[in-house]
Amino acid sequence: MKKILSLTAALLLAVASAAMAGNIVLVEPDKTGGPSVMEAIAGRASAEQKAFSKEELSLKELSTILWAATGKNREPKGWTVPMAMGREPYVSVYVLLKSGGYLYNWEKNALMQQTTEKKLTSRAVTQDFAKSAPCILVFVSKGTMNVDNYNYIATGAMSQNVYLAAEALGLKTRFLASFNKVNIEAALMLGPIMKITGVMVVGRQ
Repeated sequence: MKKILSLTAALLLAVASAAMAGNIVLVEPDKTGGPSVMEAIAGRASAEQKAFSKEELSLKELSTILWAATGKNREPKGWTVPMAMGREPYVSVYVLLKSGGYLYNWEKNALMQQTTEKKLTSRAVTQDFAKSAPCILVFVSKGTMNVDNYNYIATGAMSQNVYLAAEALGLKTRFLASFNKVNIEAALMLGPIMKITGVMVVGRQ
């Protein structure tokens, strides 16, 4: 029995270590460069429904996009988007890349690997142009805020910040009404109280 427990513990440790090895530590986001807010608003537009470039986003671009979506910008509790009653973000951002699926950790400024599935970027969405995107953002309510409207309001603010950050970085993005809910939930192992509140594609065109 002890041998079985020891083997089980070793296996769990190996799995945890493998998962940690797949994490991505991001660089500091760009908080000073780019056009003015008004210029970004003036240029803000959804990506066209045509193929994206195969070029992946740099760590700097990813970090900046994610910080804009749900980063901390002041102490003790202050975020780049409004959160009810100053709570910590109750909508998470998952990032789907060619290397797998990740959860953005704003405290560590890192992507925590959730799956190594390579084809998730194409299986998560339904439209051909979206399947070509090198990066897909999935907004997921944690289930800690029991008022659905708050989750969708937060997602709206987060997605608009992604639009503005993308414009500032010379990237293209689009909020999708159509996506494969079942594939995303299964790949990211989302819990029963968690709900997908939005999906965006990001890349170059």
